[in-house]
Amino acid sequence: MATFTNYATLSYNGGTTDSNIVTGELLATLSMTKTAVRDTYTQRSSVTYAVSLLNSGTTAVTGVTVTDNLGYREGSLRYYVNGVLQTAPTVTAGPPLVISNISVPAGGNALLIYEAAVTAYAPLGVEATVTNTVTAVGGGMNLTASATVAMESRVDLSISK
Repeated sequence: MATFTNYATLSYNGGTTDSNIVTGELLATLSMTKTAVRDTYTQRSSVTYAVSLLNSGTTAVTGVTVTDNLGYREGSLRYYVNGVLQTAPTVTAGPPLVISNISVPAGGNALLIYEAAVTAYAPLGVEATVTNTVTAVGGGMNLTASATVAMESRVDLSISK
């Protein structure tokens, strides 16, 4: 983040002196988390993710673009602002998934919920995991969050006669 320095100059009876120099850091007002609704996956399944953007600042953050390194199931995106369902923003299915024009109100939050298909490249071993990463860029910030899901240990069998 950006840093700043500040000091005061005192003038009195023809003399001047400077105060101590203070250095500070501008902290991000936007934070992001990513959570998998279920912490396991199976072959040919899908995983539902929730991406939460929280604005602790006093002004809205607009024009945020969220990029996810997986594709997503068409039509699965739900976009909420302060808990109220909104019209879906512009989506490029990908991969990568790109969601444009997200707004996060001052002191509020935006929530993106969507479903991603497990690809044929996902590992299928006993201790296999998939880590999915999302980035958000906008309002002078660049944020990253990730969620890891593990392969569900079960038999995926079908029989036809």
